[in-house]
Order: sequence, then structure tokens, then C-alpha cells
Amino acid sequence: MLRLKQERLRRGYTQLDVATRTGIGPSVISNLESGKRKPGPLWGFRLSRLFGLTVDELLEEVPDD
Repeated sequence: MLRLKQERLRRGYTQLDVATRTGIGPSVISNLESGKRKPGPLWGFRLSRLFGLTVDELLEEVPDD
């Protein structure tokens, strides 16, 4: 699992919550979490700002809880 998904779940956010807070579509959030897409500079900035982590940290593989 990517840390992006782990952090979203840890905070109790849905993909729609993240989409609303960042202006990134929910389907894009899903694709980012599954590793099917990589964030561009703007999306990376918005996600980093929301979660307080760098893009590299958000894209790290972490063990499933």
C-alpha cells in the first residue's frame, strides 16, 4: 500500500474528502493510491500540503495494517 492511502485512512478521510480538499478528482485519487498514476507538480503540491509529507514520502510503499 502507498503511504498516501495509509495517511488518508489514518485521518479518517474518504477519497471524496481528499478530492474535495485538493481539487483532484476522486478517480484520480484512486489511481494515485493504486500506483496507476503519479502526481504531477500541482497535484503533488496539493497532496503534500494536505498531508504534511513530501510527494516521495506519500508514494512510498508501506506494509498494510
